Amino acid sequence: MLTCLKMQSASPKYVKDIEFKIQSKLKLIKHTNSELLETRQLYFDETLEVYQEAFKELTDYAVSHSSLLVKIKNAYEDALQIRDERMSQFIIQDKVFGISVRKKQRDEKVRTLMRESQELRQENLKLTFEISKMKKELGKLSDDKFSDYITLMKERDARYTLYFENVALQLKLRELDGTSRSLYVDDAYGDPVVLRIALERCREQLSTTQTELKRVTDEYSDTVPRREHDNLEAKFYDISKKLDSLTSEFEALQNTHKRVLAQKKGVEEELMECKERCRELERAGTPRPQWEICADFISGGRDRWWQLASGLSSRNMLRVLLKELGPAAESEHLEYFDGLGSDPAVPPYLRHEGRVRNLRLSRRELRVALAAVWGGKRRRPAEPMQDYLTHYFEERYHQPSIRAEWAYNLCAAAEQMLDEPQVKLFWGVLHGQLSEDIYWGHRDQWYTIKEQLYKHSKDGENITIEDFEKVTRSTFPLKSEVEIKNLTDVMKKQLKLKINATDVNLDKLFYENEEGFDRVEFARELYRQRQLAQDKYIREVVAELGGKQANNTVTVDSLKRAFAIVDPAINHIRMERYIRWAFSEQTAELSSIGPIPLRALVARLAAGDIERVGQRYRGTRRHK
Repeated sequence: MLTCLKMQSASPKYVKDIEFKIQSKLKLIKHTNSELLETRQLYFDETLEVYQEAFKELTDYAVSHSSLLVKIKNAYEDALQIRDERMSQFIIQDKVFGISVRKKQRDEKVRTLMRESQELRQENLKLTFEISKMKKELGKLSDDKFSDYITLMKERDARYTLYFENVALQLKLRELDGTSRSLYVDDAYGDPVVLRIALERCREQLSTTQTELKRVTDEYSDTVPRREHDNLEAKFYDISKKLDSLTSEFEALQNTHKRVLAQKKGVEEELMECKERCRELERAGTPRPQWEICADFISGGRDRWWQLASGLSSRNMLRVLLKELGPAAESEHLEYFDGLGSDPAVPPYLRHEGRVRNLRLSRRELRVALAAVWGGKRRRPAEPMQDYLTHYFEERYHQPSIRAEWAYNLCAAAEQMLDEPQVKLFWGVLHGQLSEDIYWGHRDQWYTIKEQLYKHSKDGENITIEDFEKVTRSTFPLKSEVEIKNLTDVMKKQLKLKINATDVNLDKLFYENEEGFDRVEFARELYRQRQLAQDKYIREVVAELGGKQANNTVTVDSLKRAFAIVDPAINHIRMERYIRWAFSEQTAELSSIGPIPLRALVARLAAGDIERVGQRYRGTRRHK
């Protein structure tokens, strides 16, 4: 009994090793007490990865229960995958809802600012009316006070005149009497001669004074008293200061209003971008097959079907279904390809007699093969893709059977995986449907932005997010702010940067494996924006030609004119290259090229490397 208990308590060596590895890895993970769900989620994700690796090792060691453990592991990983997909859907829905809420809030703020601006305008108008009214009252007061002032001056002058006349008459009487005694002065006022002389002098002085008064009245009719002038000037200065303050506030509100409108436009563009991405996800998303329906067509019913399909992937479930439905599924054409023969109509790289083994290339194997093909094609740019692919297989595989095997499997895998942009571009170039320059133009963009970012990096490896946006904006001046923001978001998503991260590791961003550069998420976003910009460019050219609804033909001159209007910065060499591609004429004179239908022209432009050189309207900045 004791021996049995010891055997139960003692764990196998591999279990102890796994536990030791788990403990050592868990010590390396920094435990967090943050209340942020995102930080806690990152901590538990790292812990989960440690236990997943331990579970995988345990599955490898536990041979007797390996099948059961593998099933448990697959079911758990499927549940995690479904959880991540649902979380991404919730995040997208929350982002779209948040954008609409922010848009409503900004609209309300704009309306509030507009109402305040209107109220300030009305208040400014009222102040203007009050200033004009005060000016009129000031003029009336000036006139009234000036008339009172003139009356007082007249009275004062009259009093002074009478006083001096009286003194002069007294002096004259003293001279006539020859005495300086004052007792005779009062008697002189009773002399009629003295009174007549005094009256004449008074009349003369009165006439002179009236003339002078009239002259002064005419000269100073518009004069304002100094005290009133100073008071009015002080009031005018205060009102002017208030007006300047209100004007500056109004201009600030106007600028804020313009900024809010620009932000609103940017939010609307971002909303349109999110809606477009949602439509792309809805269009590209494939619903999971309802495998339970197959149980009705299998002998044995639903129980036997679940016994056959339990724990299998969709691909293996399809094979089981085909095997159960009939013997045709067991035919050799699932394992082999039939050779197309050596007919001249067959492409050179597919000319083969007999059967070819189906390697069932995976997506990664196909991408690695295509990256190798493009890498060799760079050394032979003038050779057509079909001829180069033939030479590529001949140089790489000397045995005809191996050469045919890789050629057939490459084409079959590419035809099945056209949902990937990299594969679709190669397939179109191989069959002459797309221009090879599309790939090389995209590759040049990738290495240009890579070179510029490394050039402006701090230590040859890292760059701040702000500098990243500046360099991207200067490298691609035709990209809008929304496109620059999308590139930044894709970069953050690719590098899994945290919210408070400020530096970008360029080595990780531009890391290329054997699958090629166009497998990187940042490169895919560049390619997507390049295709959208080309589609918009072509739509503007077609609009200048009359629109897609026009049932007319297009000449070389009309296409030249459309390019010159839409893209004033385009040079003659690039324009001629675009025109020759659109009309499928590489050697003939442009003047000898005949017109073609508009629909054919649009299809050719969409299949070529057509890129805008400069802005359509000079001196303006694009916001779209």
